[in-house]
Amino acid sequence: MKRTPSLLFYGTIGLFMAAFLAYPLWGVFERAFFFTGSFSPGLFLATLSGSHTQQILINSCVLGFAAVLLSACIAVPLAFFIARYDFTLKRVVSGLVLVPMILPPFVGAIGIQRIFARHGLVNMVFDIAPFDWFSWSGFWGVAFLQALHLFPIMYLNMTAALANIDQGLEEAAKTAGAKPFAVFKDITLPLALPGFFSGAVIVFLWSFTDLGTPLVLGFRQVVAVEIFDRSTAINNDPSGPALVVCVILVTALFMGIMRRFSAKEVLGGSKGSRGALVQKPSKTMLACIYGFFLFVLCLSLLPHFGLVLTSLAKDWFMTALPAEYTLDYFETALSYKGIVLSVKNSLVYSSCSTLIDVVFGLGLAWFLVRKKVRGAWLIDAVVMLPIALPGIILAFGYLAAFSGTILDPLQNPAPLLIIGYAVRRLPYSFRAAYAGLQQVSPEFEEAAQVSGAGSVRTITTITVPLIGANIVAGAILAFIFALLEVSESMILAVKEQFFPLTREIYHLLGKIPDGDYIASALGVLCMFLLAAGLAGASAIMGKHLGKMFRV
Repeated sequence: MKRTPSLLFYGTIGLFMAAFLAYPLWGVFERAFFFTGSFSPGLFLATLSGSHTQQILINSCVLGFAAVLLSACIAVPLAFFIARYDFTLKRVVSGLVLVPMILPPFVGAIGIQRIFARHGLVNMVFDIAPFDWFSWSGFWGVAFLQALHLFPIMYLNMTAALANIDQGLEEAAKTAGAKPFAVFKDITLPLALPGFFSGAVIVFLWSFTDLGTPLVLGFRQVVAVEIFDRSTAINNDPSGPALVVCVILVTALFMGIMRRFSAKEVLGGSKGSRGALVQKPSKTMLACIYGFFLFVLCLSLLPHFGLVLTSLAKDWFMTALPAEYTLDYFETALSYKGIVLSVKNSLVYSSCSTLIDVVFGLGLAWFLVRKKVRGAWLIDAVVMLPIALPGIILAFGYLAAFSGTILDPLQNPAPLLIIGYAVRRLPYSFRAAYAGLQQVSPEFEEAAQVSGAGSVRTITTITVPLIGANIVAGAILAFIFALLEVSESMILAVKEQFFPLTREIYHLLGKIPDGDYIASALGVLCMFLLAAGLAGASAIMGKHLGKMFRV
């Protein structure tokens, strides 16, 4: 009888993932291949063979690779400097590197447009003829913004990989006469490839299916925007699900290739190997470290700078900086009826989804760490899958699977928004609890169970207090990323009364004359909220924070 609550709990989790992860994906395939009542690949093949579909898929793939390349140019040197050198401001630098993550790229797009617009700061300062940089090259504008936001994810993974390399291998190469660059190219970089590809998978998939940034910058020739445009016509446009299937297959293909390639490289070392060698940099190297960091920081803060200026600008036209400043837009953002309602909606959606994530994440982590079950790797993979699952796929899946039911998002999207947020943020709570359990001895739990306590009571009275900090860190990340979710919010929330925060920001951008300014003020508030959440999670998780962004 003592096992009954545990069986019910894990059975509930299994049903939850089956109903709101597997079933929606099947719903998309069903709409794409069984729209006539029997299996027919004709619609899918026709959609895939269309020149427009091929072009937007190519654009999205190239965009993903461009974001990975630009992110790598920033993240790899930073990770090497932080992992291999000890200098005075190292802790400050390693903390500031995470600053770009405090601003979702689609919100940053509002600010960056002010910097590079026809009469923006860059053109005015350098006396360049009126020239809209982002209208001239929307593709590279989107890739640039995505890289500025996503490079910390690659940095976290690369830093962990570099720190785990056995210094004896590098020392042996140096003893044999290899020059520093040769050691890095032939020893360090190959051994760090698993960390690189772990981050590259996330960056590629995030960029490939990013919806908000292309929408704001006006680059609509990508698959995410095409799916968004077709999402409201799902019941009479069967090509929509077919296009989503294309995205699922492309996502699976690239994820499989990257994971397979990264699996070929194994961090090596002898038994009892030592961690990576950390050394004091020379004056020249120290200047390079600080110079590169300042360059990256200035570059990555451009969207933040532009957003803050826009939110404070009372009069900003034909001048490098605003002629007058005001706080009126913040007052409007805090009092405007639609915004207040969207904030309340987001707080409710995110709080409920975070509660689900904490309960399910802790239970699954305890089950895998403490029970040592067979096939644990498969359960781990399924739980971590949503972090690589694009939001547009899950959102469109909910439209396909639940339209016309009691959970119809076109009538009331709140339940599916909560569930969708929970499914996609479950990996954060799970991984945080998993890391905490690995660091805590099971002796206390075993003592409780010997005394007659069941699994549920043991977890609530013993485990939770011991790993409370990890649980809080995972909850913080789950909450703030749910609060600022874009794809699911844009696709599922159709009626204004159900708008979450990000949907309201996009809605404001279309309002004249002060919609951009109010949206910027709201974006600044989101930025500070996300900054506080990341700072709290980083302080609790420390060097383990990178594990939250791995697949």
